[in-house]
Amino acid sequence: MKLIAPPEPAPAGQWSGSRHQQTPVGQCPAGPRENRLNLLAQYALTGVVTGCFLILATIGFSLTRQVEGFLNIAHAEMLGVSAFITWGLNAAAGWPFIPAAVVAIVATAFVGLFIGRVVYDPIRKLGPAVVLISSVGVALVIAGIMHAIIGTGIRTLDVPLATTYKFFGLRITNYQMIVVALAALTGISLALFLNRTKTGLAIRAMSTNPELAASRGIDVRQTSRATWLLSSGLAGLAGVMLALIATLSTDIAFHQILQILAVAILAGLGSLYSVIAAGLIVGIAMDVSVFWIPAGYRPLIAFAVVIIALLVRPEGLSMKRSS
Repeated sequence: MKLIAPPEPAPAGQWSGSRHQQTPVGQCPAGPRENRLNLLAQYALTGVVTGCFLILATIGFSLTRQVEGFLNIAHAEMLGVSAFITWGLNAAAGWPFIPAAVVAIVATAFVGLFIGRVVYDPIRKLGPAVVLISSVGVALVIAGIMHAIIGTGIRTLDVPLATTYKFFGLRITNYQMIVVALAALTGISLALFLNRTKTGLAIRAMSTNPELAASRGIDVRQTSRATWLLSSGLAGLAGVMLALIATLSTDIAFHQILQILAVAILAGLGSLYSVIAAGLIVGIAMDVSVFWIPAGYRPLIAFAVVIIALLVRPEGLSMKRSS
């Protein structure tokens, strides 16, 4: 799926011509120095939005990685599942956006739980490499099912046109502000959940040392189920935001997993705050790079940032070195 970056490019997916104006990018614009600096600041602001979306998309992936001990490549497909459930209920069935979004998030959470219990739990003892390969297969199956049901073509939600606001000469839409606000709210809520609740503390213990957590009386099975529900629900939330700010096609999840992996690698095996910092760094770097280079190279910037950062700090942004 080709990304077209407007003055306020999408964090992911392809911008809808019905809701957003599109302008070509990829070359440093000619004109007064003030105009160029303003455009650079515009890309930086858009990078913050991109980073906030990547935070929503990666938190659940990172949580699964730490608790379950493997890279769940199918996590990105959960974004696609949620996005298309939202589209199906909203645009196809005529539901209002908010009820459609809530149902999509809940449904995605339980789809993730089902896959975790039926597919991953029985083969977990075979090692993380086997589970990783299995997750690739799960991703392909989900993508195939979505393609068979939905078909090809571009889909958009039935929502009002985005309203653009200007602050200090910079533009941001109401939908982009929703992404930023939800990322902040999700980060705060998740931090409180992991530090103040019994289930959250159990998840933290499992992510640190599963054997020790089990010896201390933590119900490993229940904690694993809670992790799948939480991580898949977070993917569902990111998928809803993806449906809101971008056009949808059945291959959309493939483009997300590469960026999710980049953020997760940069964050390392650290805390929630490492994921937040990594998401913002990758998002800003990707969108600011469009000021100088063609937009087609934008996804490569994410991995360029990761490579440079890991050369300087091999453990990533986390305070502890990954094992």
